[in-house]
Amino acid sequence: MDDLAASGDNNPFLFDAFKKFTSDVIKDAVKKNHVAPTHLFFDLCQGLDEKHKELEQVFEQYLCGLKKEMFDYVQKELDRKKEAKNVLFFDDLLLNLHRALEAEGGQGLARAAGTKFSAALIDEFQDTDPIQYEIFKKSFADQGSILFLIGDPKQAIYGFRGADVFAYMKAARHVKSRYTLGKNWRSEPGLITAVNAVFQGNDHPFIYKDIPFHPATPGKTGNRTSLQVDGSTGPSLALLLLNAEKITGSAKPLKKPEAREFVSKGVAAEISGLLRLAADKRAMLGNDPLRQGDIAVLVRRNADARLMQEALSALNIPSVSCSTESVFASHEAVEMRRVLSGILQPNNERFLKAALATDMIGVNGEELNSLTKDEAGWEERLIRFRTYHATWQDHGFIRMFKRMMTEENILSRLMTLPDGERRNTNLLHLAEVLHQASTERDAGMADLVKWLSGQTDSGESGPDEYQLRLETDKNAVKLITVHKSKGLEYPVVFCPFAWDGSRARDSRPPYMFHDESEEMTLTLDLGPEVNAKSKVLAETEALAENMRLLYVALTRARNRCYLVWGRINLSGTSAPAWLFHYKKKEGKGILDAIEARYKALPDNEILAEVKSVAKNAPCAITISEMSDRPGQVLSGGFAADTQLTWRRFSGKIDSTFRISSFSSITSALPYSAETADHDAAIDADRGSQPDLEQGPLVEETIFSFPKGARPGTFMHDIFEHLDFTQAKKDHAERLVAEKLAEHGFDRKWRKAICTMVRKVVSGCLEPGRDDFTLSRIENKDRLNELEFYFPIGLISPKKLRDLFREPLSLNREDRKDLTLDFTGPVERLGFSPVRGFMKGFIDMVFQFEGRFYIVDWKSNFLGPSVEDYNQGALDAVMKEDGYVLQYYIYTVAVDQYLRTRIPAYDYERDFGGVYYIFLRGVDPDKGPDFGIYRSRPDRRFIDRLSANLINGQKGK
Repeated sequence: MDDLAASGDNNPFLFDAFKKFTSDVIKDAVKKNHVAPTHLFFDLCQGLDEKHKELEQVFEQYLCGLKKEMFDYVQKELDRKKEAKNVLFFDDLLLNLHRALEAEGGQGLARAAGTKFSAALIDEFQDTDPIQYEIFKKSFADQGSILFLIGDPKQAIYGFRGADVFAYMKAARHVKSRYTLGKNWRSEPGLITAVNAVFQGNDHPFIYKDIPFHPATPGKTGNRTSLQVDGSTGPSLALLLLNAEKITGSAKPLKKPEAREFVSKGVAAEISGLLRLAADKRAMLGNDPLRQGDIAVLVRRNADARLMQEALSALNIPSVSCSTESVFASHEAVEMRRVLSGILQPNNERFLKAALATDMIGVNGEELNSLTKDEAGWEERLIRFRTYHATWQDHGFIRMFKRMMTEENILSRLMTLPDGERRNTNLLHLAEVLHQASTERDAGMADLVKWLSGQTDSGESGPDEYQLRLETDKNAVKLITVHKSKGLEYPVVFCPFAWDGSRARDSRPPYMFHDESEEMTLTLDLGPEVNAKSKVLAETEALAENMRLLYVALTRARNRCYLVWGRINLSGTSAPAWLFHYKKKEGKGILDAIEARYKALPDNEILAEVKSVAKNAPCAITISEMSDRPGQVLSGGFAADTQLTWRRFSGKIDSTFRISSFSSITSALPYSAETADHDAAIDADRGSQPDLEQGPLVEETIFSFPKGARPGTFMHDIFEHLDFTQAKKDHAERLVAEKLAEHGFDRKWRKAICTMVRKVVSGCLEPGRDDFTLSRIENKDRLNELEFYFPIGLISPKKLRDLFREPLSLNREDRKDLTLDFTGPVERLGFSPVRGFMKGFIDMVFQFEGRFYIVDWKSNFLGPSVEDYNQGALDAVMKEDGYVLQYYIYTVAVDQYLRTRIPAYDYERDFGGVYYIFLRGVDPDKGPDFGIYRSRPDRRFIDRLSANLINGQKGK
């Protein structure tokens, strides 16, 4: 009050406790037989409070008007901006079509669609909306075409995505004929009987008369995989009731947080009991013991899934969460932010301590306290984080992260925790997303930490790639939301948290609902005054949706379903309350009636009313009190161990039949390499130069760039993803920067690699043809990493030697490839005779002016200048490493491939040749004689080689 009086501001808002100074509040607070104090000050406060209320109403009305103006403005402005940018959203496809059908001439458009198709079947129709229904109706039904609307309104649960069950209800009122599938082919007969009994106990279980419940009959009674516990199928629906009085020790209902804690542990105990029986072969699903993977727990919220996972982990029961929650909402995201902040500012003691105290780094409070007193120990930690800082600064985020994970032993440490798999999955997922963000945004260290903080603070789910990933695919209990479970089935289902109420979260507008007109128009009531009717309609729709969610949950089970219910605070308007306890009361709306009645029911009467429903299916439904006894921790295997024995093999394996490759048949050569080639074994002996990346005084050129397998893979990766036509633009710069970081190379190499890339794509592939460059090859005209298989008959080293010794009666010029003394490498072939298939990867096949060419990228280091990559040097490498044999195999593969793709294929006309491009040695300024090895194998020899390899002529 002193602050308000002294402020001198015209602040229209009063502090919360101001009412305590008003005359009316003081009078109401006076005890019986006492006189309220009076004073002019209290009267003035009373007057000010009343004026404040009037002003609040004015503000609320003004704010409501602003909201309405905003909706109108945004709608018009969004349309204008989309038109200006010439873009469409997915909704626009529907809206534009609907407008076209409504506009003048729309009848012709509708007629065109209707006459093209004599019948239309719309599946999952309950998940459409009024716009879609009008499109279907005008295009088909109004044109005399047959229109089938297929759907189940009881399973309409995707309103949050824009689906509108009222569109289904409206359509159902107008159709001429209705057909209902009466057989259930999923569930056991007992479960079908139980579900029938539960939903038939209420005249309108789904609230609206337009959504009736039709009891189902079993579609199949024999040859089912039944669940048997101790030799009996038992009841199919188990109702687990909470005894609130016993749990709380009072007549009050259970508070929701308390109930969630109790239920999660109780359900975990039930699952533990089932799995213990399964371990003794007393809980059998068909002929096999029940497994964890046969059990699903259905929840409404990701928070409930986490609660259940904690309870299951405490009993050593593996579980997997199928969540739509963002990885940025996880505990690991918070920890990652603290650790990265510590690495960003290692000299900030507060940040460093926060990083050390995370589960990732694993320093507990006692150790942290000791560190602050241990100068040497603290200095060691400080140096380590400074090293991470330098690695991140010099080599990028992902390289620093990998180093930190290894040196801090993070994966192993987190795996010791009960939810270790979940934590490690989240951590690796975060690292992947952060790496992507750092490369796409070219974000520095501080920018990346800021971006991560923004993501963790936003509370938004974000794109699909941010959704939590499954932590394991092994046998585990499934934790899944009801929305994600739709369309799926599980042998055993638990529904522990189906008791959410249907009241609006806020007692004040806005309210969204469908009006009571024939059109059932979707309406948004912005207020500001509370419209009781709007509130009731909105809450009634929420109850109806809760009923549909419960129906979907109960019908996911194939053999047995568990439903938890009891006296829980704020659950009087929940789906189970409506099903089990509603009694119509004159003068009250359905929510008020059920809520008032539910609040008055003690535990024993709740039990009695549930029993009255269950008696309609006495053999199918069981009711029991959920025990408060803790579940037993499971150890070792969770299902009965099966004694496994191996089968004896008495057949004979043909050791000659296998998948062969260039690598396997040249394994005796000194420098062979194959998988997706990538120069994996290049430069193995060609000099013992040190890793040039470590030499700080070496000039950064393509010749000083590191050599070996990793640089080879890096260069191949660049050319695989490079758009050759955009190589001279920023595209190449961004791609090189991304790949340098991804492969762990310093950013200092960016200029050298970009220069190399531009020289390669602008170099002439053929002397005298200046227009024939890679820069003219569009993405649509190339295939990268073309994998091939072709069948081979029996081949042997001798057979290949004979082929290459006598390459037809070719003249010297035509035998250019073979006069490289290639018989030397062929003579050294030493593989065992093989047949089966030849496999390989061709770096690139491209088309130019109607002809097809093979390209193989080579990152081999032949010397520190372009001149070291002259034709003589390239000829020597091609001979020594057996690459000539490799491209002959490639040519056979491409020749066979083109024969199946090009009508009237002709080798001479359609095949252009082979280029082995030695990336370090291409320089257009030096001319086409450096860095590119060219060949076009003779057609007659390729035909002969194909015949001997593929046609299975007998080899020796």
